[in-house]
Amino acid sequence: MSNPSPTPTLLLPHLPPKTLIGIDLITFTSTPNFHGIRDIPPGWHFLYTGTTEGLSLRCGGWFHVDDHKRSIGGEPEIRVWRWNDNTESLEPLDADRRQEGMRYKANLGALWRGGGLFGYRSRITRALQVAKGGGIEGHGDEIDEEEEEGRRNWRELTDRLTSRLLCRIMGEPEGFDVDWEGRERWVVTSGSTARRDDDDIPGLEGNGHGASSFSYTGSGEVVAANGDAIGDKEKEFSFLPVDLKMTWREGAIGRERTEAARDKSWALGEIIQRVSAGGDPEGEAQVIGELQFTFLMGLTIMNYSCLQQWKRLLRLILTCRRAIVDRASFMADVLQLLLLQLQRCDDVEGGLFDQMGAEEGREGSDFLRKLLKSFRTALYEVLEDFDGPSPVKTAFERLESWVQSEYDWELNRDAVLRKGMVQLEDGEEVELEMLQDEEDDYAPVVVDLPDSNP
Repeated sequence: MSNPSPTPTLLLPHLPPKTLIGIDLITFTSTPNFHGIRDIPPGWHFLYTGTTEGLSLRCGGWFHVDDHKRSIGGEPEIRVWRWNDNTESLEPLDADRRQEGMRYKANLGALWRGGGLFGYRSRITRALQVAKGGGIEGHGDEIDEEEEEGRRNWRELTDRLTSRLLCRIMGEPEGFDVDWEGRERWVVTSGSTARRDDDDIPGLEGNGHGASSFSYTGSGEVVAANGDAIGDKEKEFSFLPVDLKMTWREGAIGRERTEAARDKSWALGEIIQRVSAGGDPEGEAQVIGELQFTFLMGLTIMNYSCLQQWKRLLRLILTCRRAIVDRASFMADVLQLLLLQLQRCDDVEGGLFDQMGAEEGREGSDFLRKLLKSFRTALYEVLEDFDGPSPVKTAFERLESWVQSEYDWELNRDAVLRKGMVQLEDGEEVELEMLQDEEDDYAPVVVDLPDSNP
């Protein structure tokens, strides 16, 4: 057999069998003959590992595959991430191990012929086979279509990610995060956290959100089950500063403050301007990119801090009113992204919302259902006197239709009966009325103050 034409490949030598491997939205368990993944398409990818399929520390890295080398006749990217038994994680070979990396690359053809490289395409196909209960006879066209849809979904879930955004959130890659050819990766673990989400309890190691095979020390260091530190100190996330309890400008009083509490468009605009390098479009892309990053880190490695930031961003954006008109394109993009994210929530075992609910002791999707219900009311109030089509309304209608069919959520408040007769066990009928509506957590409340006049 002749040597195959090389394609973008990630070599993973010395990986222990039965290690959980995840790349993008696909997971599988490694075999003794598994040595890496080939045919990786251009774009952003996230590869992570876990010592078990259950609760364990999951450690992964973001990396980008360029397509320009093939277009000019150069060689495709061949990366080498070697398993470290001491830290139970993968690390790229740095400049000091260049010769070792070259040997692995030289053996690429033999690994391919020996079946040691799993194709990115074949892993998707195999996942679809399992979902369909076995064989693929008679389903070839359907599988090809679903496979292409899976790739397209991943591109749409990551199309706002950039190296600038990842550096802003996680800092510049350094040390083992840069390989001998200068290619970077951005490391995330299940224990990575933003300072605001870290439980700092004096005298107690661990933040309460970790898994059974690692601990998180107060100094910011992640420690594997065998006691070895995983890399250096865990980097803190630098998320966008979302403060839902203060969404007005400093010094605002009276009506201005009240309106800014009900309509958080000013707070959203401030955050967009803060991260804008070249105007509002760049800032809006940063916000959407962080929505993408935090959701995927919650979905793939169940990172607690990322899930909290994803929820904070949604609570900020979906309580904006003026932005429905002033930032129509941005709001429509957020709703389209949210629909796609909801469609992928079941990619995690048990469903993302069920996992969140088990962690928080209540229904994980409750916060989003309330947000969407309030947003629907605001949307139609804002657009009542607005002439012309609205991309926000079009995107929301698609989202509303999907959650109604999939989750049985009724977002139209007027469609819910709020007053009626109820028959008790003894046969007596009483009239009940729903007095309170579901409001935003930080909405202003009007109260009667005592008369200050003597």
